[in-house]
Amino acid sequence: MEQLLDRPEFQSAVIPFFLAMLLYSGLKKITASAWIWALFAAFLVSASLINGFTVTPLTGTRKIILLVLASLILAGLAPYLIQQVKMQRAAAPILTLLALLWVFGKVVARMEITAIVLFLAGGVGLVLWLLWTFDRIAHDDSRFHGAGFSLLLGTGLSATAAASALLGQLALSLAAASGGVLLAWVLRGKATGPGRVSASIGTLPYVLSAALIGLAAVIFARLPWYALIPLAAIPLATSLVPVKSDARFFNALFNSLPGLIIALAVSVWVWQAESSNSSGY
Repeated sequence: MEQLLDRPEFQSAVIPFFLAMLLYSGLKKITASAWIWALFAAFLVSASLINGFTVTPLTGTRKIILLVLASLILAGLAPYLIQQVKMQRAAAPILTLLALLWVFGKVVARMEITAIVLFLAGGVGLVLWLLWTFDRIAHDDSRFHGAGFSLLLGTGLSATAAASALLGQLALSLAAASGGVLLAWVLRGKATGPGRVSASIGTLPYVLSAALIGLAAVIFARLPWYALIPLAAIPLATSLVPVKSDARFFNALFNSLPGLIIALAVSVWVWQAESSNSSGY
């Protein structure tokens, strides 16, 4: 059992997938936020296996883990903490930008002024774009989780290809958990979207995790910054899918396909680019 738990595929794929699927199936009759708590538990277990159970020293990766968990808690409790819709919509970008500064503040401070401006402009633009595009699909479960799954899958595979296995595993564990929730929705047919939570707050876990891990792979690994552009287009591509079937399976399948195609294409491209750069020729 210990040998299985030490294997990356179990830590970042099998365990979060089945744990999220089972927890959502068990919690769906209790709370409309079942998908949030399923993702929270699955990511907590997976991140503990990947990174260990300690948070010290507080590295950038551990900050990302804590922030993703905090975003899930906030998304689940937001209906009770923030009643006004306008405040909910204003809170999401502010909190995400503060998270970016906390994780990357020390690194950015050592950059030249031009690099600082470019990073801040790119980071803010990425966050605002993801919030807007996810907001458009937040109340359609198949689009919402299909886009979240594909975006995190592409981010994880690309980070791994860019020589950051740790960041890649974290993103892939969230992708697997999201896939488990999406499959449970197909099988059980219970709404999983943000519910009473404002769309912006409800989309925060997907937006924050993808933005933080993607930018971390750019700064701390060798992921080209422009690889984030097609990945960031996944929620928009998902929103443009014209198919609307009465069958949950086909909705999930067709709404996941555009994102999966983009995610796999970007991952293969990054992998080939890294292989060429390390070949010595």
